[in-house]
Amino acid sequence: MKILVVEDDPFVREMAVAGLEDAGFEVTEAASGGQALELLQAGITVDALLTDIRLPGANGWAVARAFRERFPDLPVLYVTGYAEQMQPVPGGIIISKAYRMAQVISALGTWAA
Repeated sequence: MKILVVEDDPFVREMAVAGLEDAGFEVTEAASGGQALELLQAGITVDALLTDIRLPGANGWAVARAFRERFPDLPVLYVTGYAEQMQPVPGGIIISKAYRMAQVISALGTWAA
């Protein structure tokens, strides 16, 4: 399963990528919403999206909308430290920071099954 991790905090991104790779996922990373959209325009294909909500360039909602235009059934995990800004997301799961990789892997497992 190919996952795009979009996270502007280098430490959090590194931990997410390492945890997902250790669990056997193929991971591509983006440091901003803008970079994620550039990857989409370049033709990246992914099986799931793990995105922070507050990002430079484009927020996580915009990134997810753009990816869902191309991949309508794409599983999306939104992570945020700003629970008060959560929006209802059909087909998506919202996880509050600080999260454990077990939460992410468990959620991804429900889609992989």
